[in-house]
Amino acid sequence: MINIKSNNMDEKKLEILKDLIIDEKYTLEDLKRLVQKSKPFIKIENKSGNIIISSEFQLTVSEKIIVYLIGIYFSKELGFHQDIDISSRNISENIGIAQTTISGPLGEHIKNNTIKKENHSYSIKYYQIEKQLDYLTENNLLKTVKDTSIPPKKSKTTKKKKIINKNENIKSNSQEKIRSIQEDSMKNELVKYDLTKDKLYSVINISNNKIILLRGWKGTSTRERHFKATILILTINKIIYGLDEINSSELRECLINAGVPIKNLSTTIKSYFEYIIHKRGAIGSTKTSYRITSIGFQKGILLLKDIIENTSNFDIQFKRNERSKLGKEIADKISIDREELNQNIILFAKDNGLDEERLRILFEFHEGGVRISTPIKEKIRSKMQIKTLLLLGILLKKVFRLNEFNGKILLKESRTSIERLDLLNKAKHYEKYFSINKPKTAMQLTYAGEKKAIEMLESYIDKEDCQL
Repeated sequence: MINIKSNNMDEKKLEILKDLIIDEKYTLEDLKRLVQKSKPFIKIENKSGNIIISSEFQLTVSEKIIVYLIGIYFSKELGFHQDIDISSRNISENIGIAQTTISGPLGEHIKNNTIKKENHSYSIKYYQIEKQLDYLTENNLLKTVKDTSIPPKKSKTTKKKKIINKNENIKSNSQEKIRSIQEDSMKNELVKYDLTKDKLYSVINISNNKIILLRGWKGTSTRERHFKATILILTINKIIYGLDEINSSELRECLINAGVPIKNLSTTIKSYFEYIIHKRGAIGSTKTSYRITSIGFQKGILLLKDIIENTSNFDIQFKRNERSKLGKEIADKISIDREELNQNIILFAKDNGLDEERLRILFEFHEGGVRISTPIKEKIRSKMQIKTLLLLGILLKKVFRLNEFNGKILLKESRTSIERLDLLNKAKHYEKYFSINKPKTAMQLTYAGEKKAIEMLESYIDKEDCQL
């Protein structure tokens, strides 16, 4: 029932104006209709209320977000997820797409009034649910019918083309005609390399015939990120579309959408001409392209299978960036955004009964790592080093989700002496608290080390002092 206060309005006017009011409540008929429209796209687990998004359709990132939030709406109607904030991290983990990738589509949905954000929690607006389901149905369920219809012939144009672009235009047009998903060819390629369509789509998404890379391209240097992302896009482009070449502007768009930095991209790729050929256009043309070689395709398949199967057969080595900090010579790489970092700090402080404000004062947190604001005061060098590594090690593990870290870089970042670091593993406390015997490269806290580090952290926050 809608209540509207009115002093001078008669009942007939009131009845007319009620049509403009959007009510969040629904009738059973409305609910039944929405459920029927949702069934092809989502299922809800009986015991947990978790949302299962159908893998039958090639949903874009934007569509997956909408489907998940619709699922959450129904799940809450069933009594699940009542006290859970649906943050960007929650959405990211449940749809299997990086937070950096979903931030753009989330912002667009908020801008378009499709979803709302309150206290870092996202939800779909009730009156948008049916509209979005109709769009999903038209764009996915009815897609097969649309794809089988014969497209109208394009009228011939009499406009003259520049001679310098003649060959380029002919080649571009011929590729456009066949730039559609080659189902039979793709199936054969996937079978050949013991892959499936579902596995492939765990790494990428397709939106408007463009590849959206979801994961697998990260590395410890810009050079590595450039090459991995490019070889993946070219490999998948060949599997799906049967094309071994892609326009440079399209490649750059794919990389940007995936969150890959593109500065000096062409310079990097030119160093790997054995795998990827950077092709220039005709003289006077600005159009360039990238073509994958046969050996490049083989390497791309190895990388793709490594990502899917969690193996390590991709064997191309990359020179490390000597200027990199926490990313240098670390077994694990930090990957976190500002919002996730802030949430993790809050949770860590709360779970361990720590003063969050003091924690942020004594330690400088940023997206690339953490350092101690003021070096620890300790007369014995080895003890000072171990104390620093324990305090920073536990923060890296619990806040940044990083297991293995570079001891040398951590100490340098915190302005702590690295003198005779090679001998640190001979200190009596080292073996007890660290499980990897490489303080200059990769080291890791033991269970005893974690317990000791938490104990020391409590003491350090309380009185800026701690004992081994």
